[in-house]
Amino acid sequence: MKILLTGFEPFGGEQHNPAQQLARALDGETHESDRIVSGILPVARYGAINAMQQLIDEHQPQMVVALGVAAGREGITPEKVAINFDDYRIADNQGNQPMGEPVVENGPNAYFSTLPINLMVKEMAHLVPAGISFSAGTFVCNHLMYGLMHHCAQHRPSMRAGFIHVPQATENLPPEGAGDLPHLPLAQMIEALERAIFAAAAHKGDDLKRHAGGTH
Repeated sequence: MKILLTGFEPFGGEQHNPAQQLARALDGETHESDRIVSGILPVARYGAINAMQQLIDEHQPQMVVALGVAAGREGITPEKVAINFDDYRIADNQGNQPMGEPVVENGPNAYFSTLPINLMVKEMAHLVPAGISFSAGTFVCNHLMYGLMHHCAQHRPSMRAGFIHVPQATENLPPEGAGDLPHLPLAQMIEALERAIFAAAAHKGDDLKRHAGGTH
């Protein structure tokens, strides 16, 4: 199986994004016949989805895992659901700041992850704090997850996909501020994500039956 793993570029004035660092660190990793290929996406309302679709067309993966940072969270949190709602507290890297607008006009209210997120959390939990999240927010992370799942539902129904938020990396914090924000070392997150991703690739279940939620 080929697995596409994506991360985001830095945003909000930050110099680093752990999602980008983790995606790059795992690029090329293999387990048995499964292999990870990675790509970095812009923090841009439509640019992120467009770049994701280009990577999918280029690599033809059987599974997609998108990463984003959620500063303030203490652990790695696979997202259960993305909602059809953009409401940005800050502008993205291209200056977009929608408020109360749909991700996809007339799209379903929500899409659920088709990754085996319970299994993934179990694989990570003995290495790092981990748990399922039921809110991907209303910024570009949610926008990307919704757009990714919509693309799967419309064009690639057999492809598993989902989104995972990660905390800030210890290495990205100044020494004097390391205690002010929850954080984890990159090496720990790399190991946890690698185990979770390859466990998901090996999983055979009914996750593919649950693409959309809500109504049109």
